[in-house]
Amino acid sequence: MLLKLAPALFVLLWSSGFIAAKIALPYAEPATFLFLRFAVVVALAGVAGLVMRAPLRGGIDLLHAGVAGAMMLGLYLSAVLWSMYAGMPAGVVALVVSLHPITTAVLSSLWLGERISVVGWLGFVLGVVGAGLVLWPKLDLGASGIRPETIGLALLALPAMSCGTVYQKRFAGQADVVAATIAQHVGAMLVVGLIAAVFETRVVDWTPTMVATLAWQSLALSVGAFGLLLLMIRARAASRASSMFYFIPAASAAMAFVLLGERLEPIQLVGVVVVSAAVFLISHVPSTKSLPVTRPG
Repeated sequence: MLLKLAPALFVLLWSSGFIAAKIALPYAEPATFLFLRFAVVVALAGVAGLVMRAPLRGGIDLLHAGVAGAMMLGLYLSAVLWSMYAGMPAGVVALVVSLHPITTAVLSSLWLGERISVVGWLGFVLGVVGAGLVLWPKLDLGASGIRPETIGLALLALPAMSCGTVYQKRFAGQADVVAATIAQHVGAMLVVGLIAAVFETRVVDWTPTMVATLAWQSLALSVGAFGLLLLMIRARAASRASSMFYFIPAASAAMAFVLLGERLEPIQLVGVVVVSAAVFLISHVPSTKSLPVTRPG
């Protein structure tokens, strides 16, 4: 049952992250905020492990989980939040990130042996087109925040998430859930901690809004959404799991309509239909079995 509901729940939770990030950034710099967020998850997972008497061991599996977390959480989220913090419009960042399923599909084909049909590739292209239509009313391509450095940061998010997704599928799917969660977030903490130490002041304005946003991002995103993403990666092809990211702009637009009163333009509704068709094509085309997981030693 959870696996059937996982895509919808993941999209809803992950989409809220863009709105939550906008709210949090005035109170803490990106990497500093992410370090606090990951630290909360590690503390909660540690307590859960003690209560459940979960085996907090795993050797090489935990090392792989830490590497995957460093890429999927540390590098990816740092790149997204820093590009927004530096002035890149959120719509442009979201459009760049929407290319992630295509880069994941390419890596999955090369590294995991996931053979994708012509119809499947058509679905990936349609997904980008649909995401672009949804984001079109918010695309300010003439904004001063679109500079080489912000473009570079946004583009860095693509290989970070795609490589992390494929690495998680191939090497890091065997560890105990609690232990893997701790390892993934410790790996991410090492990345964002280094970024915060070198580039940020590490000053935090502890307002009620900051605390509430930190709690939401820690529980709903790091625990809820990321856990669902790992579940989908483990249960299906990495390229198919990543196709859920095409729905993120549409879900964010719907949230902005309900919560912020923003209009939904007709072109955005067309985009939602195109995205839905794209994910259907990606999810229902036949694919060959991926290569078996290889583990050193």
